[in-house]
Amino acid sequence: MNILKSIPFIPATLLCSALLFCGPAAAASIAAPVSGMPAINTSTPLYIVNVQKGVTPAQIKMGIQSGAEAENMNLVGSLDVQQGLKARGIKNSQPYVIYEVCNLVLGAKILKTTPEFGAFAPCKIVMYEQGGQLKLMTYLPTYALRYFPKNAESAKVANELDRQIITVMKQAAAGGL
Repeated sequence: MNILKSIPFIPATLLCSALLFCGPAAAASIAAPVSGMPAINTSTPLYIVNVQKGVTPAQIKMGIQSGAEAENMNLVGSLDVQQGLKARGIKNSQPYVIYEVCNLVLGAKILKTTPEFGAFAPCKIVMYEQGGQLKLMTYLPTYALRYFPKNAESAKVANELDRQIITVMKQAAAGGL
């Protein structure tokens, strides 16, 4: 039985993407807007980079702070999940910190034309460890715009936000100021 035909009220393309069941498809990628950074896999909202060996979580935090400032962004918040668990008596040795960064000027522009984008704001850079390797991860603003009506100004702003976030991640992954 063809599942797509059995549910006629859901467009096949929507069901296909929601179930991630559309057969094998090659992951498309595009060059990152920042030189020296991995390509962007356009089939996922997540952009993940490995942190250089020897870089500490404290250096990553400093790299995010200084990188954000250099990109006219603000570090508006952070959530240290490991510390939160420790405060509740739960042992967890894996670092996991969610950093929230924002460029208020660009944020105001994208919210003016696409107010729904606020559900994805502020932008996040997540530091975590997997298999003994520190990593940084973000949700790309350009990917988030796929869910909203096309708007040239919002697309332009989202591309710039992608560039800024990836620039910050590059600096943080290198442990640099």
